[in-house]
Amino acid sequence: MIAQGRGGKIINMASQAGRRGESLVAVYCATKAAVISLTQSAGLNLIAHRINVNAIAPGVVDGAHWDGVDALFARYEGRPPGEKKDIVGRAVPFGRMGTAEDLTGMAIFLATPEADYIVAQCFGVDGGNWMA
Repeated sequence: MIAQGRGGKIINMASQAGRRGESLVAVYCATKAAVISLTQSAGLNLIAHRINVNAIAPGVVDGAHWDGVDALFARYEGRPPGEKKDIVGRAVPFGRMGTAEDLTGMAIFLATPEADYIVAQCFGVDGGNWMA
């Protein structure tokens, strides 16, 4: 992008887990915190080249991966399969887990010229779970 000289947009995927620690997933939280920090540092560095770097921090997002996540929590917390996923989904203020489609609007916006003045930020798209 720098060599081409036309600027550009980089949109990183962080997580609300990168904004706080959570039990049983310390490494995941740490890696997502690193994504947020990298977004801030790269954003401040690359804006001189008209390259905007920002991030999206989803909350819990439903998908096929939740079968494995739920199974792990069932084992570690002694819950029946499906219970943890249900509890997590009901705890979201919006009333449900997010979907991949819930994230696309923010991603599209950050890629547009309307977001040119947004630099090194991390946006929660999490149904109200974490307030910045």
